Amino acid sequence: MRHGKAIFGGAVALALAGCGGLTEQAAGLTADEVIARHVEAIGGAEAVQALENIRIRPEVVEPDFTVLGDYRATREGRMRVDVYAGGERVFSEGIDGDGGWQQAGAGAEFTETTPIARQALAHGVEFNLFGLHDLAVRGHRASLFGREEIDGVDYYVIHVAMEDGFERYFFINPGTWLIERYREVSALHPDIDAEARPAETIQGNFQESCGVLRATETRKVDRETGQEIQRTRTLSVECNVDPDSLNIGRNEPAMPPA
Repeated sequence: MRHGKAIFGGAVALALAGCGGLTEQAAGLTADEVIARHVEAIGGAEAVQALENIRIRPEVVEPDFTVLGDYRATREGRMRVDVYAGGERVFSEGIDGDGGWQQAGAGAEFTETTPIARQALAHGVEFNLFGLHDLAVRGHRASLFGREEIDGVDYYVIHVAMEDGFERYFFINPGTWLIERYREVSALHPDIDAEARPAETIQGNFQESCGVLRATETRKVDRETGQEIQRTRTLSVECNVDPDSLNIGRNEPAMPPA
């Protein structure tokens, strides 16, 4: 089994595409005002900026398998994710001081990630440890694309263009100021199949961890077929743990989930 990619919504593949179905339109607030209200709703800029590292253990369900993940990332851009099936580590990948790497299970040789997969891992670090208010200083751009009504909610749509060209559209509920869904064009498992497809991820069950409110359940849908292609459930979140306990390097031991 080599289905270790896109462990949850933050780790996604590079895509250079827009968000079909949206149109530019006037909105009552600016992009900066919408982002400021969103950041305040999830705990505030200080809480987000206090995150030095994060460890997330999700359950990932796709049509053909269910796996457990152990995702770790640091604010310096290093990360590692180990994927387990039936208690066995079946895949690992990460970014360390020597670049992007992957390993097809315990004892297998280390290989380099593809450029697209490497960028997807880097995006995951950005979206899991930084806030929308951090975009400009990190070389990315955010703009207000307009409004779109879905299921009775008139969402503000924030378009994010990453420095490397990746694009994502965040849908922010003006009642809660939470990101309840986002759209992109990307490959679900970029080093297995690099075909980029339009997808929408619906987020729910927001819970506070480490002073920041984040979604603990996601459902990803192929926007062309309407098929659900991935579902995740967060089992635990830890932040600002002892860096030595993360075992984030490629040669460090993995710790199977309990």
